Amino acid sequence: MKGSIPTTRAARQAMIVAVVENSAISSQNELQKILKNQGIVVTQATLSRDLEELRAFKEHNSTGQRVYRIPAVNDLAESDNGVRAQLKRWARELLVSAQQAENQVVLRTPPGAAQLLASSLDRAVIDGVLGCIAGDDTVLIIASSVRRAVLLKTELLSLAHSGVGENDS
Repeated sequence: MKGSIPTTRAARQAMIVAVVENSAISSQNELQKILKNQGIVVTQATLSRDLEELRAFKEHNSTGQRVYRIPAVNDLAESDNGVRAQLKRWARELLVSAQQAENQVVLRTPPGAAQLLASSLDRAVIDGVLGCIAGDDTVLIIASSVRRAVLLKTELLSLAHSGVGENDS
């Protein structure tokens, strides 16, 4: 049912996680074929980036085969430095502006980039963030309080402007 599957990055990555969790995937080519059968056509380059963003790695399964594994959300939260570095990178590259209104923060990104920034925010598990909603070029963050929204806006703008010219790769 190709037409019923959203083509957003978040939807594609959710499908990748589901496939990797439920199948012994040993290569990107194998994963690419399964995704195609599910109605998601993706280039090898995009798949490679997705796997990197999902922090996929290979390990030996019970039969000794090297297969992809994707860390659970809790594993990602525990690896705070990597998640924080990724959020910093995306904030620097994608955050155009941030405005705070009451307990909400509205972030603007270039067209098509909001999902990526919101996903990075979600993975960072930031105190006081109740949730994020992303459109094409806008991310809406709901904070637990007005004070937390003000701090969040300041923190995100600081991340966006920090280390300009540094190479975090």
